[in-house]
Amino acid sequence: MTAQPSIQRKTRKELLSEWRHAEVLDAAGRIFAARGYSATNVEEIAKEAGMAKGTIYLYFKSKEEIFAEVLGRDLQALTDRTIEAMSAAEMFSGRVKIFLNLRLEYLRSKQNFLRIYLDEFASRSARPKPVADAMDKMFRRDLEFMQWCVVRAMARDEIRQVPAEAAAYAIFDLARGFVQRHLNGWTPLTLEEDVAFVHSMILNGLQKDKS
Repeated sequence: MTAQPSIQRKTRKELLSEWRHAEVLDAAGRIFAARGYSATNVEEIAKEAGMAKGTIYLYFKSKEEIFAEVLGRDLQALTDRTIEAMSAAEMFSGRVKIFLNLRLEYLRSKQNFLRIYLDEFASRSARPKPVADAMDKMFRRDLEFMQWCVVRAMARDEIRQVPAEAAAYAIFDLARGFVQRHLNGWTPLTLEEDVAFVHSMILNGLQKDKS
């Protein structure tokens, strides 16, 4: 009879460490969103998390490391959801709609993350390498998947022939503009109206010549 492999159970100390690690990231996310990266310090993060400053350094080496992990964690979650949901759609128009609707959902439920992301995206080149690397890794993965969607749509004759990478960048730019408008209150359109408008802009820009 083959022995069953034993299941490694986490100790109470390990579970407590993971919980505190997550608590720091959650608290840091709130502070970074409210104050921005440059104006935030570790003392404020510790206070928000209900911990001593020294406790924070048990889990992270620096503010830069905390920020990189906050950004990487949330970007990873959005990227994973986006790719999984878009992969389930068959047509390009449906994939684009899913892509935009997920941004709409994040506007409603995760504005803190979006504020951090857009602020840092604009000043990425001035940030420490761990922060820039966290952004680049997830953005490239997202962009490459969108580029694959464009290539597939051209192969299926759903859209006209275009430079795939440039088209993917343009779609991201339009989506980022949509998010920025609503975070800053720059548009009278509802979220649903703006999503529909951006969706039509993308599809009309890529549609095949009917002449």
